[in-house]
Amino acid sequence: MTGVFGQLTPPGVPGQWADKTPAKEPLDAHTIDVPAIGTAERRGCLCTLERTAIRNRLRVAQLLLTIGALALIRPQYNGSVWWTTLFALCHTFVISFVLLWDRHCSGTVVRSQLPLLDWRRLELWYTAIATVALYGLAYGVLFADKGYGGWYVCNWASSVLTLLTALAYGGETWLQLRDKYDGRTAIGQ
Repeated sequence: MTGVFGQLTPPGVPGQWADKTPAKEPLDAHTIDVPAIGTAERRGCLCTLERTAIRNRLRVAQLLLTIGALALIRPQYNGSVWWTTLFALCHTFVISFVLLWDRHCSGTVVRSQLPLLDWRRLELWYTAIATVALYGLAYGVLFADKGYGGWYVCNWASSVLTLLTALAYGGETWLQLRDKYDGRTAIGQ
């Protein structure tokens, strides 16, 4: 007999060894999620990353998309939407770069100079306002006059990159709201 049903019979009855009890796994046993030697490592997809890593990657994507939109935007002389978008993209790039650099340096650049501010709330407000502003400006630029000549292709690409930048800011805002209302902090995970 293999002892598969040994736990169902009382002790001393065939099927259960009287001197041996079935081995129990200790309560403090931990499963190790490190891959065995010689096997491939787990991929770092967005579903398995920590929230801080996702936010850092979104911030880098925001910076790259903003650089692309700034490189391709060609404002018209009298187009106020173009100049407003250029102004907003420049400011969001600078602020996002400083916040990413501050996070990379563990808060020694800006947060240590202003310790009394609630930085989680300020970042949430900043990303939410940047999302709404860039989203509106992206559609304003999309429907604005693109100009004539060879520059209109650059303006179309800039409007698409501005929309993608707004979506990246929206993704970061969503992650910050999840951190706020989910009960977990971005630092603790």
